Amino acid sequence: MKQHTIKRLFGRGVLGVALLAAAACTGNFEEYNTKPYRPTDEDLVGDNVGIGILFPSMMEWMTHYQVNASQYQDVLIGDELGGYCSAVKPYQGQNISTYNPSDSFNDPLFNNTFSNFYGNYFQVLSSTGGEGAVYQLAQIIRVASMLRVTDAYGPIPYSKMQNGTFSVPYDSQRDVYLAMIDDLDAAMEELYTFVSAGNTTLLADFDISNYAGDVRLWIRFANTLKLRMAIRMSGVESSARTIAEEAVAARETYGLIETTAQSLYFVSTSRRNPFYTQATSSSWQDLRSNANITMYMNAYSDPRRSSYFSTSGYAGQPYVGARSGIDNVSVTDYTAFSYPLYGETDPVPVMYAAESWFLRAEGALLGWSMGDTAENLYNRGIETSFEEAGCSSSLNTYMQTGAVTLSYTDPLGRNNASDFGTAPSVAWADDGQALERIIIQKWIANHMIGHEAWADFRRTGFPKMLMAVDNLSAGSMWGTVDSDRGMRRLHYPQSEYDNNRENLQGGIQLLGGTDEHSTDVWWAKKN
Repeated sequence: MKQHTIKRLFGRGVLGVALLAAAACTGNFEEYNTKPYRPTDEDLVGDNVGIGILFPSMMEWMTHYQVNASQYQDVLIGDELGGYCSAVKPYQGQNISTYNPSDSFNDPLFNNTFSNFYGNYFQVLSSTGGEGAVYQLAQIIRVASMLRVTDAYGPIPYSKMQNGTFSVPYDSQRDVYLAMIDDLDAAMEELYTFVSAGNTTLLADFDISNYAGDVRLWIRFANTLKLRMAIRMSGVESSARTIAEEAVAARETYGLIETTAQSLYFVSTSRRNPFYTQATSSSWQDLRSNANITMYMNAYSDPRRSSYFSTSGYAGQPYVGARSGIDNVSVTDYTAFSYPLYGETDPVPVMYAAESWFLRAEGALLGWSMGDTAENLYNRGIETSFEEAGCSSSLNTYMQTGAVTLSYTDPLGRNNASDFGTAPSVAWADDGQALERIIIQKWIANHMIGHEAWADFRRTGFPKMLMAVDNLSAGSMWGTVDSDRGMRRLHYPQSEYDNNRENLQGGIQLLGGTDEHSTDVWWAKKN
């Protein structure tokens, strides 16, 4: 047995607030909440499970297709702080991008994920008795959803979630991570047994992803998520190496997401891609590409630019992004800037195959057993990303690119950065810049998977980024943010102070610092 296993304690119910949210998510709430549905083996094989209707809304807490949720919980947090996009709208002058967010921007990731996800999750738990393939699929979704919350805030309630109370104890972030690893291990084992018995699909009619209920692909995703978490805590957790090596060793049975056909996307035929809506809709147009991602890709003459960005309206600058964190920014000023290029019906990325290769490359750089050398794994990551973007014919030229000079020219002439230093070559070299090289190329490959980008920046300091033009955090009740390090976390929402204060205070103690935007979460404290 793995030494990092800790006891998992799950209540058989839902938070009171979650009950209300779930009622809004499913028209059959009363029925599902009172009848003891326990699917038979025949039900499972036939994908005829009454609780299947709960899964689409649970999945969306992994990343969002609904445009408002996408804006508040993906774009304005991870995508902005991770250097992928800039929101060119002033709102009320209290924004995450300027490090002085109002509660309406700071709180939703925590409040909405807990209240909406757990309403359905605990119905699944109650209906299945916490057993079987359906429950284990819900466990994978739970880990993927709550990982975003703990990475943004730090310690959270996880192991002691229970019925009918707002008062839930917090776990340290370390304990959350190790409990999540245990949950992924249990899910993969159960689902692998399910597949080995001849079953290949599960809840296909309710799977909003391109996996279409393919259990083998969900197992691959779970194992890759495990690898992601191991690398995330590599600088602070002694068992991280064992966990990462377990994931890589298990690729012969569980697999990892390694090919573009295995990348995870959410798809919809009834809703617009949320990035498309925010960037191009006549009533929006407040989403533009970030100056950081365009600056790096321009410097490298990256052929993926035509897949990632719209062409700007400025001669001589076909791809130009907007600086982040501008006070009193005006949407109309940035109409001609590039924006993330998504079609109306394009799927939303959740995890790209390239990421698993870069994760293994970083592990190999640490001397861990990752199945190949850091150089070879790094090269496979770039190759896979180029295939995902449809640019494979340009790969060889790109791989020979040397070190580049970084600079940013603002077409508006306001926020130039003419000498921002250099970035390492794309070509692998023994120059002491291997980690920076891996993270930069992983960052480019993971375009618009912002929470991962923000986590890597906080964890490693890479890529070096142009930070907020206007740091408005001074005098904030949530502390002053260092202009060079940026926001390190979100503060806990007011609802936790109101309804769960005693446990929250315990969580802040576990955080190891004050509940401020400048306090590092557990896995970033080495910096």
